[in-house]
Amino acid sequence: MKLNTGALEVVDSAPTLNSQFTLMINIKKATIEDVAKIADIYKSWLNFKDVLPEKLCEPENPEDIKRNIKNGRIYLLAEVDGEPAGVNYIDTTFKALECIRLGDFIVKDDHRNKGVGSALIDKTIKYAKENKMKKIWLWTQEELTDAIKLYEKKSFIFEGKQKSQFCGKDALLYGLVLE
Repeated sequence: MKLNTGALEVVDSAPTLNSQFTLMINIKKATIEDVAKIADIYKSWLNFKDVLPEKLCEPENPEDIKRNIKNGRIYLLAEVDGEPAGVNYIDTTFKALECIRLGDFIVKDDHRNKGVGSALIDKTIKYAKENKMKKIWLWTQEELTDAIKLYEKKSFIFEGKQKSQFCGKDALLYGLVLE
């Protein structure tokens, strides 16, 4: 099965209304030139060091991100007014089984509750539908309540708990079956 990655080559602008102003959120498929921006956003994981195991809060190494891009991992980068605001990746490891995984989804603190996370998830869903995937799944941690609320708002369903999945910590499994 060949995946259509060309659909993500174009930057999509999606104006998102906030109660105070309108934001222009651009979601694009990241390139090697975006590695520093992605690594900077991933530093936001450090904000969770009081509630998650230290190993889960370590920012990704820029060299690892670069290697992942070269190996075909699709990172979606959200920018607001040209500034990096959020990121997630699309894991296509299971594409032959007609599903993808949404991974390492995070929005910088100063861009939360402004539509950035919704725009990233919407773009992931659009990618999955364009590539005839049947499902999107993800892992999360129970302490990430804001993310869980967003996943559920986007119709992801809690599918179970995987015991001791990461660093001895349980992971919550969520899925979205596509029509």
